[in-house]
Amino acid sequence: AATAIIPEPFWSARPLPKRTNAHSYGDNGANLLLVRGAVFLKIAGVYSAEAQASAPSHASDVANDEVAIAHPAAETESAAETDPTDSGAGAPTAATHSSILTAALAEATQRPEWEIVRALRQDGMFRPTLLLGASLVAALSVTAEAALLRGFMVLATDLHPGGWPLSLLAGLVAFVLFAILLEFPIAASAMRMGRKLETRIRIAFLTKIPRLGDRYFHSRLISDMAQRAYGLRQLHALPDLALRIFRLCCQLIFTAAGVIWLFPAAAPIALLAVSVSVAGALLIQPMQNERDMRVRTHTGALSRFYLDALIGLMPIRTHSAERTVRREHEMMLAVWARESLSLARIGAAAQSLAALMGVGFAASIVLAFIFQRGEMSTVLLLLYWSLNLPVLGQSLADAVRQYPTIRNNMGRILEPLGAPEEEMGLADTGDSAAEGAMDEQAATTEAAELAQALGAGVALQLEAVTVQAGGHVILDDINVTIAPGEHVAIVGESGAGKSTLAGLLLGWHRPANGRVWVNGELLAGERLWALRRLTAWVDPSIQLWNRSLQENLRYGSSKGPAFAEEQPIGLALSGADLYAVLERLPNGLQTRLGEGGGLVSGGEGQRVRLGRALLRKDVQLVILDEPFRGLDRTKRRQLLATVRNHWRHATLLCITHDIAETTDFARVLVVEDGQLTENDAPQALLARPQSSYGKLLTADENVRSQRWAATKWRRLWLAQGVLRKGGEADAAHSPRSGPDELRQITGIGPVWAERLHQLGIHTIADLASATADHINTQLAQRGWKTTANLPMWIEQARRLTSSGKRGGEP
Repeated sequence: AATAIIPEPFWSARPLPKRTNAHSYGDNGANLLLVRGAVFLKIAGVYSAEAQASAPSHASDVANDEVAIAHPAAETESAAETDPTDSGAGAPTAATHSSILTAALAEATQRPEWEIVRALRQDGMFRPTLLLGASLVAALSVTAEAALLRGFMVLATDLHPGGWPLSLLAGLVAFVLFAILLEFPIAASAMRMGRKLETRIRIAFLTKIPRLGDRYFHSRLISDMAQRAYGLRQLHALPDLALRIFRLCCQLIFTAAGVIWLFPAAAPIALLAVSVSVAGALLIQPMQNERDMRVRTHTGALSRFYLDALIGLMPIRTHSAERTVRREHEMMLAVWARESLSLARIGAAAQSLAALMGVGFAASIVLAFIFQRGEMSTVLLLLYWSLNLPVLGQSLADAVRQYPTIRNNMGRILEPLGAPEEEMGLADTGDSAAEGAMDEQAATTEAAELAQALGAGVALQLEAVTVQAGGHVILDDINVTIAPGEHVAIVGESGAGKSTLAGLLLGWHRPANGRVWVNGELLAGERLWALRRLTAWVDPSIQLWNRSLQENLRYGSSKGPAFAEEQPIGLALSGADLYAVLERLPNGLQTRLGEGGGLVSGGEGQRVRLGRALLRKDVQLVILDEPFRGLDRTKRRQLLATVRNHWRHATLLCITHDIAETTDFARVLVVEDGQLTENDAPQALLARPQSSYGKLLTADENVRSQRWAATKWRRLWLAQGVLRKGGEADAAHSPRSGPDELRQITGIGPVWAERLHQLGIHTIADLASATADHINTQLAQRGWKTTANLPMWIEQARRLTSSGKRGGEP
């Protein structure tokens, strides 16, 4: 009564709804409340190991709070005034949380550096060690060049012109050539290592993507994944960057050693300059890492707008959403610019401070040397090396500043590589392509054995299954058994959980409670993969590729030794009624369909998806989720009859909102608000008073007979590119007799047309000669519901008969 005054969304606490599995609690949920709100955390500090040991009860409370907070649910169940000991054995505890949450809580911190080292070590450590040694020699040669220059300047004052020894000149030329030629193999080796590293990570990335579960991709933007893949290009510069940092550090050390050699009294200042340069580059890393990661993340988020603008350009323009998209993009761009500016400020501040301190150290060294009346021939070399210290420090800081970008990109790439794969039931599931091939071969063998063992469809059983997502209960306590080869229709309102029920069989959802059995075995591991290979799935969301029609139809067909023979493509063309589509394509089967099937209509694309499913071999389970969306009612009936005949021995589940087409199924499941409310034959459900199935069927008929059949609508018929008025269309396209002719009467749908046909009313003339009382009497005798629309239908049939027309005027 209170919710009638205050709407439900404004309540922060209310009794536990019936749809929640309250029976799992000891008091059947009588004292439970459903609380809606946000969780705010205040971190007071970090407990030491001794403090945690001294307060076990508090630590337990903290652990329980962590488990509760780990669920970002909008609604959480709170047990009010209930003793935990009275909740019974079925009460949910922290141990019953999903394995994904447990894996997330136990996930180790990512260390991209070790992953990079591990990738480089796969080719052995000889080449990297040799490369480091060559870089060390190159850094020493650069420092020695200045010392040699000073030596030659001293010799130039002692030797007369032309008195240079040949051996000295030859040694100088050899040293210069050695220093120059040493750079080529160093650069070539660094580039080669970079290419191998990038290639290895790309292979691992592409190998991992198909092995991730569907749930992983639903939680991440496609544009973000594309941005991560695009960031792989920067990995080839990592060995060169690491080599440059190592070389600059060596040069910095050698230069400081040269300064100390020339002026030992300046050793403290020189060592302090080196320490400040190295420490400054390292200390600024945490701040740069954090801000650079923010910039990378916002860059990935910005790419979403570009992808959405390209994919949804027409819908955006149709709904005049340009300003909305621009506003959202501007908000994200402002955040990205703010974080980029913050990163640039830190870099500029560090660079300025390092330059200022470096010049100060160099000036101190040179002035101290001059004040102590050092040799004038050494001043120039000391000045060069002293000024080179801040330059090397600045170069080192610049090189180190590039590392966070590559490290963060590597971290974003390693995140999917470290994500848990779909459960395969194997003791050790690695990321290598060899293990993936072994898994695929095992699943193929399992599928072949299952197909050989079963002559018909699979047996399905859902036992007390509950599915949760984001803290919300999508399916609650589902119990249903489906026999092998049975054809079952699943109906319900949008959002009731019908597609989630099918997703359980496809492995996209895992039961939070309960179990799913297939042929008496638990649906998990290799059994799940084997079932997928024997499943035909038709859904409007199935991707159509920018490939030829033939490739789209063949895509997903089982291959391998167990499935060597392919189905003839004519089976798909005839079964999915694609010959008419084929005739309109300029290059026939070789015509590209465009990205997402953009070059064909929605109904034609749906028939391509159906044709793809028809080409699958040894199908034991068929899942049709709104399979004929975008097609007219007559075509839907024809295709449904075709696929049911084609898969007559397989277990078939048909999820549809076209309630009238489910009356021919042996059994219908009605899903309401996540619960299975009805499960019986259509005729038995229609005979029940207040049946949900009967209400759905009546509502479907009323929409067609009262809403769409209303005279206020102006009817146009578009066929073969020709637009006709309603009367002309009806006369041109109406059938001659049978239920299809009766459907020309405005308001008569397929169900009533079939019922009238069974009563002996086959034509419009038969309906015109009948009376409403006589038809209602016959309906009552058969146990069917009567309708108040009969007089209107009979009057319309008489008008059509007297005018000589076969179809209804709009």
